[in-house]
Amino acid sequence: MRLPNVGEQYEAQNERQRNLTIELADVQNFKRDQDIEVGAARLIIKSPNGTRYELKVSNSGTVSASTV
Repeated sequence: MRLPNVGEQYEAQNERQRNLTIELADVQNFKRDQDIEVGAARLIIKSPNGTRYELKVSNSGTVSASTV
């Protein structure tokens, strides 16, 4: 996210726009104590040795992992 540079003088309209930009970006962040639903996106996790794995779940609930 790139916010505009601060002007020499305070301008309420610029502050409103800056706040709106921050609020819209914040909506996209994951929050503590809230469920995370991936949907159509992939869930990829990295092991301690750096190997990346894609996690999948079948319609019966079986979870599997494969290297990416």
